[in-house]
Amino acid sequence: MVGGLIIGAVLCVSTEPAPASPGMTEARRDALARYGVAIWNLRRERLLTAAKQFEAAAKSDPDATAPLKELARLYAQLGRDPEAIRLARKVLDKDPSDYDTAALLARLLFDAGELKEAVAAAKLASESKTLLERPEKAVRVYRDLATLCEKAGDLATAEAALRKAVELVTDGRADVIAIAEFTPKEADTEAADCLERLGHVLVKRGKFPPAAEAYAAAAKLYADPRKADDPLSAARLGWNLSGALQAKGEPAEALKHLEDFLKLQPRAAEPYQRLAKLLRDADRANKVVPTLREYAEQDKRNRPLAAVLAAEMALDPASRADADKLFLAIAGVTADSKVLAVVVRSHLDTGRAVEIIIDLDRSFALLDDKKKEKPDTPATAGAKTFAAEKARAIADVLRDDPAGVAAILRAAAEDLRAGTKRNHATHYFLGRLAARHRGPPLDLLALAAAQFKQAADRAPEAAQVEAYSALIDVLWYASKPDQVEKVCREGLDTPRLRIAPVFFNFHLALALAEQGRANEAIAAADKAVLQAGATDRITVRLRRHLVLRVLGKWDDAIEYGKKLLEEFDTPTERPKLRYAQAGAYWGAKKSLEAEALLRAILDDDADDAGACNDLGYHLAEQGRNLDEAERLIKHAIALDRIERRKSGSVESENAAYRDSLGWVFFRQGKFADAKVELEKSLALPGGVTDATVWDHYGDVLFRLNDKPKAKTAWEKAKELYEVDARQSSRGKRDGRLEEVKRKLLRIPQ
Repeated sequence: MVGGLIIGAVLCVSTEPAPASPGMTEARRDALARYGVAIWNLRRERLLTAAKQFEAAAKSDPDATAPLKELARLYAQLGRDPEAIRLARKVLDKDPSDYDTAALLARLLFDAGELKEAVAAAKLASESKTLLERPEKAVRVYRDLATLCEKAGDLATAEAALRKAVELVTDGRADVIAIAEFTPKEADTEAADCLERLGHVLVKRGKFPPAAEAYAAAAKLYADPRKADDPLSAARLGWNLSGALQAKGEPAEALKHLEDFLKLQPRAAEPYQRLAKLLRDADRANKVVPTLREYAEQDKRNRPLAAVLAAEMALDPASRADADKLFLAIAGVTADSKVLAVVVRSHLDTGRAVEIIIDLDRSFALLDDKKKEKPDTPATAGAKTFAAEKARAIADVLRDDPAGVAAILRAAAEDLRAGTKRNHATHYFLGRLAARHRGPPLDLLALAAAQFKQAADRAPEAAQVEAYSALIDVLWYASKPDQVEKVCREGLDTPRLRIAPVFFNFHLALALAEQGRANEAIAAADKAVLQAGATDRITVRLRRHLVLRVLGKWDDAIEYGKKLLEEFDTPTERPKLRYAQAGAYWGAKKSLEAEALLRAILDDDADDAGACNDLGYHLAEQGRNLDEAERLIKHAIALDRIERRKSGSVESENAAYRDSLGWVFFRQGKFADAKVELEKSLALPGGVTDATVWDHYGDVLFRLNDKPKAKTAWEKAKELYEVDARQSSRGKRDGRLEEVKRKLLRIPQ
């Protein structure tokens, strides 16, 4: 009721407050006024002010949905996705027919990596009884549903959704134009777009004749100057038709349509790569290079085409030298990542991974040369872009290619054995590559450390901190506190370094603590505190707090944490300190105090992923509030995934959070679900080398009566617990190593 009143007031467009309805409470009157002012500010793009006013309106009238709906959209616009998701769900709980909010929720959930839930939200939007009252929105809802279902592998639902969209703007074309939802051109453009998408789905379903019909219908609309009037899109349909015919196994017919498309001289590698494949499939392999050369002669500035030609030439040892010359020429004039990807793939396919390293090194060396120019010039900026794009192209090509990664890392290892000296940035890139694709075999970590050491030794002043940070990080991941200590002491004793001593003492303190050397560790931490600048004060003090926890000095850590909470009390500092202090309380077996701190964090910010995960995990450990634990950890996973996507993280998820969810399921007796989650954790680099995950996995397998695999998992956990030399190792501190040994005795040899 109130939601309707608020919407009615807003539609009045007046900036004066609407008259209060008889019997309206003061709270509702206040909510209505705040909502109206919020809309006024929203229209003037005063987003933060509008958000505060919508929040106040929602607080004044908790039953109203309109402020929540606007807030969900506004939070999404401001990048506050977790809050937007929560509010959108709240709106839909009250009004499941709200297709706008359901469509927003579907998009947000997809961005968060929750594909299954995104599809469910999109289906809810498509099933709204009021959706067809707005045909232009219905088309978009059906189209979005099709996209999500296609990604989820539900091609039948995707096809059905697209057919509904097509029907709205073809059979219902006159109606949607009559009610002014679309202009004639908009209706025809929407129809062509949906038909083209339908063709893609039909190809995937193996329905080639109807796919060709859909593409042809789309092409007809695009080509007609009285309809969509988009000749370029019409020509693009030749590309789609060639793909459909290629999938159908008709390379000769596919070639005809592709050749029509190639008349547009597309600036992309894929059409020319398809041309090469179709010629081979049509038993015309001898025509591949000559045909590509003809196209290249007609379009001499087409870099993607030149790269495909060079890649085809490189396949033949007789023309490989000429191919390399062409590759070198291309690399000198373009930083296009798609072009560079063709070059990288060619070197991998011809077994010459070292050429990728040489090419990369050449780029970084050029960048260093340009940096020497004073002041910065356009050439310097161009060199930076060139080197960055080349590194990014290599990373993109290798992202889902473990064989390619292995080939480059083998070449990198051989480089080190041969004593080949590369640019510091090349060593750094190779170190990142090895660390990013870490996992069995663990010697990849040793390779990463060796590359980072080379980078640190050669880094100019501006890159020293980055190189040393990467080296120390990978040594920590490999559980090598003694090696971290060595690096830090060498750093402190090396005059040429322009790195502040606080950096090395900061890491040295923890390295000494992990080796159980309490007095030295605390002394190093105290040095870091004294050396820290104003911007690092809380960071180095939190490190001292961590040192005390690693040493098992729980009471000292708690007392120190209390002092920190008194000294640092800003909204930014408070959650960090509470989180650290909760860790001290957990270690001291004071679970009530620890839980209270985590709940205090979540009272202020329900979207603190770390607090959600830790509270959920500890509830599971105690076997209580398991439903809440499951909800908290699932929320942590969603929050973390959103943040990783925003930051461009290579790893899509946190292995520890997946382990936590698996452990909750185990405690709930949902062993099959627990197995799924733990296997997801083990598929991530951070999980496959985590002894606790293997330990939990063994427990689950044992309860599923798969004792041979349980034994294998526990043996892996035992191995990892034993090699972890850190004082804080759960194998040592929590007695998990001994427990695993006892569990192994339960399984007959």
